[in-house]
Amino acid sequence: MPYGGYVVKRGSSAVLVFAFVIAASCGGAATPTGTTGSLDTATKAPVASGATATGGPSTGGTNFGQILSSARASEYKVTYKTAMTGGGEQSWYSKPPKTRYDFSTTTSGQTSVVSIYSIPPEGTFMCFGGTGIAAQCLGMSGLDTALQQNPAALYQQSMIQHPELFSAVLVETRQIAGQQAHCFDVKSTTPVAALTDGRFCYSPQGIMLLQKFGAQAGALDMEATSLSMTVPDSDFALPSKPTILGKP
Repeated sequence: MPYGGYVVKRGSSAVLVFAFVIAASCGGAATPTGTTGSLDTATKAPVASGATATGGPSTGGTNFGQILSSARASEYKVTYKTAMTGGGEQSWYSKPPKTRYDFSTTTSGQTSVVSIYSIPPEGTFMCFGGTGIAAQCLGMSGLDTALQQNPAALYQQSMIQHPELFSAVLVETRQIAGQQAHCFDVKSTTPVAALTDGRFCYSPQGIMLLQKFGAQAGALDMEATSLSMTVPDSDFALPSKPTILGKP
């Protein structure tokens, strides 16, 4: 089966695990996206009206562009619970210029995990494994290629790299994972990976704590459950020697 410009041999149990996790990550969310509204669905309390913020200030003195800029330099590990069939979890690691994205699902007691590593200058790698399966890693052509299989991470990466393509309205401030989070309704001026507008919440350091938005395969809903502001270098060590497919 083709993936990211490489050809993966059929019949590999690890590849089947990878395909299963991708399918769950891209299409199983059960909670509808929240894009606009004057009532917070969790607390039923009115939310503040905000000013559009592409580069200028919005309500509360919070600048959406500055928050996204902060994300470029922030070190953190954040774990999210995702709404999908069977339950799912993502963990994102950032220690600029290194990043890592893990996503996992558990079905019938069997856990499948896919991890994307961007570790300059070594390159970008995708590793997959799970219950009873030794981790395997593949070399990828680039981070953008790898993130095509993770809409949540792809959309966030696009916002950080090109904040000028998005407008945002600050709608509320709330506590998420023990952090004060500024929540925005975000609209994109250019479609990204067939995604629709959504609700995004960030810490002052630019760490995404919640996102709810629509995608071609269904709504995606993620909320942070834990956050650490330090990440050891060992978290960016590949679990196995990578294979560069198509090379001897």
